[in-house]
Amino acid sequence: MTKLNRIEDYLYDFFENNIFELNLFFQTTYEQREWGIYKLDRGNEILDFLNNVNANIEERLRFPKLVPSRFTTPGDLLNFLRLFKVYLEENSFLLAETEIDEKTSYIILHFIEYKNKIIKAIDYTFEIYDLEDENMLLYQQLRYHLIGENVSSFIDDLKSIFSSVSYAIARESEGYYHANVYLILKLLGFDIIAEDTTNIGRIDCVIKFSNKIYILEFKFSEDSDESQAALVQIIEKDYASKYRLENKPIFALGISFNRKIRNIKNYKLQKL
Repeated sequence: MTKLNRIEDYLYDFFENNIFELNLFFQTTYEQREWGIYKLDRGNEILDFLNNVNANIEERLRFPKLVPSRFTTPGDLLNFLRLFKVYLEENSFLLAETEIDEKTSYIILHFIEYKNKIIKAIDYTFEIYDLEDENMLLYQQLRYHLIGENVSSFIDDLKSIFSSVSYAIARESEGYYHANVYLILKLLGFDIIAEDTTNIGRIDCVIKFSNKIYILEFKFSEDSDESQAALVQIIEKDYASKYRLENKPIFALGISFNRKIRNIKNYKLQKL
């Protein structure tokens, strides 16, 4: 079981075990708002706060699988949880117990209880992530980006990886970057083929999924953007012909590496 699976299972179990009480509290508070929550000085604001908390749970978190159905990547999920916790904490001033009386005390006291439970669940989610040895956040995101056809984010994360490489050991050649892209993706478990030959040429890299294929071509230059040339090479040499019998969508991805910045200069993408 991966770290993501553990996080998804924990959050699903937490909300399933608490959702009856949460829903009952929400419905009761909403139905009795005229003689309950609206009697508070900040009744409208508190009801908005409660509505937002309930909506975030129902629309974003109460699902057995969160990635990629509700969130594109594990990083997106964690970022959402961080922001949700900040939202809960920053609006806690609305639940000041000095404003309550015997007719409204259940609203405030129950809301505080549920808010604190949710914050603890979020904190524990981060503990699950931080205490695991699996290095998932950045590298697993690459996989999710390609599955979701979010190539722009895929390229941004590759840039981040190459930016972390020491200047002293980075080599200025197309082969260096080509080999490292292949190695990174291979270690993640991608079905990837390097230097795949066809009848009229050699494809730098092919990434295969169950329902799509990416054909990658790399170009290296001093300071120019060669991504269009890389894309044109894929198209003109019809690299996709080898894979059309698989009846999957095929994407051509030309990537330009640059000597001056020692990183990706640009990319071009086209569905074939």
